[in-house]
Amino acid sequence: MGGACSRDVSDTTTPSFKRAQKGGADPTTAQDVKPVPEEGASSGGEASNRSMKQKKSKRKVREVYKLGKTLGTGGFSVVKMAVHRQTNEQYACKVMALPPPGAELDDSSNTREDIIKEIQILCKMEHPNVIFLKEFFDEGNKVYLITELLTGGELLDALLAKGSYTEEDARCCFEKLLAALSYLHKQEIAHRDLKLENLLLVDSEDITNIKLADFGLAKGSVQQQSMKTVCGTPQYVAPEIINEDGPESYGIEVDMWSAGIVLFILLGGYPPFYDESEPRLFAAIQKGKFGFEDEVWDDISDLAKDLIRKLIVVDPKKRLTADEALRHPWVTGKQAQKELKGTRQNMESRIRQNFRAKVKSVMAANRMKIMGAVAAGKSGKDEDEDEEDEDELLRKQGIRLAKVEE
Repeated sequence: MGGACSRDVSDTTTPSFKRAQKGGADPTTAQDVKPVPEEGASSGGEASNRSMKQKKSKRKVREVYKLGKTLGTGGFSVVKMAVHRQTNEQYACKVMALPPPGAELDDSSNTREDIIKEIQILCKMEHPNVIFLKEFFDEGNKVYLITELLTGGELLDALLAKGSYTEEDARCCFEKLLAALSYLHKQEIAHRDLKLENLLLVDSEDITNIKLADFGLAKGSVQQQSMKTVCGTPQYVAPEIINEDGPESYGIEVDMWSAGIVLFILLGGYPPFYDESEPRLFAAIQKGKFGFEDEVWDDISDLAKDLIRKLIVVDPKKRLTADEALRHPWVTGKQAQKELKGTRQNMESRIRQNFRAKVKSVMAANRMKIMGAVAAGKSGKDEDEDEEDEDELLRKQGIRLAKVEE
């Protein structure tokens, strides 16, 4: 296992610990959002609308694909195996219910606007380290996203299963993540829910071949409108998002804080900020004080620690950008091949047993245990599952399907 460092699907829309602060919302509203904005409409911008128009199929999904076994479920979606009827190529199909325009939903639910926003962003994504959307089908009360099938599962699982793990492995993984963030940020898109669980592997053979997934909380056009929604995953969330006086306007810098948390965990095997009490956790994040006291850091280079210190910075203006981080000497150099046994032990004992279970939001807890089973040929229901089965899966998650007018 492994491979040289070179220059979903389980893409489920995970909720945040709080989708929006009570009384607050994103600047745009759901009322006037069409399933697919017409070209030239203001929603998402002209380029986004053009991309959506190109990737929106005019056919029904089951005319083009055979939908088979369920790979996993998320808070607002079901992910199923999809086989192209003509080419027999395998993909993943993410099925999401579309709430009616203006529907009143609780804070943890996806609005129609949330779903359209995710599709708009995915339609624009063409980068080797970002999950690829082939096409989508809008069928009234549901939307079907056809994405590449990633069979390697989550990066964290692969690291724990790997026979050996080195600082160079971590560097390779992190370089790919930075490349993905640089791509997003150049398009003025903030991911806003960056975490290890959203780093997926193309296959299980190379832990450095990662893809960034889950754009359910991503936000585009960050220069045109400020972001004030409280969102993210607690241990990874940037301090400006959880300001006790209400969230400040923030930008793409929040992703760089989260990237620093990811790197800390990749090298140390545990998060820099952790407390079972959310208020105490947030207080620690806002102070931004952390250290490298664990003996595992004795085996980690000073350059790696320097990069972490320049990412986990309370003042967003002082954080490195993705491009600056890509130029950091730890990223551009080749790092030690010494096995990080202590890091793997920390990952096993502190993350798998304690931290990870709490970090994963309730909605993502059923995320695919997946792709290993897909790769191994373990099957659920291989026949084409009909729409009633699909609707039942959505209903079991408490997802209400809007009535489609004939």
